[in-house]
Amino acid sequence: MLSATISSKGAVVIPKEIRKKYAIEAGKKVFFIENENGVELRSLSGDPVNALRGSMKTDKSALELLHESRVQDTDHEASLEQYAKGLKNEK
Repeated sequence: MLSATISSKGAVVIPKEIRKKYAIEAGKKVFFIENENGVELRSLSGDPVNALRGSMKTDKSALELLHESRVQDTDHEASLEQYAKGLKNEK
């Protein structure tokens, strides 16, 4: 495992082997992902979608996540309708 030291201004030098392996050059954009294990550094590839691939740790497929979201939306809308009916009946 390679390591680096952070400067007083927050700068860190990425080890040469890592820069070479992942084609990280001066001026290239990187971003940080916080997760339960700490912080992960990712370099932006030509395709930002591919750069983010794998950043969401889940065993569920996109279809399963979409279905869950739609069920939650439907439940939320039903709750709002019940609330609105209750307000209407109070008048």
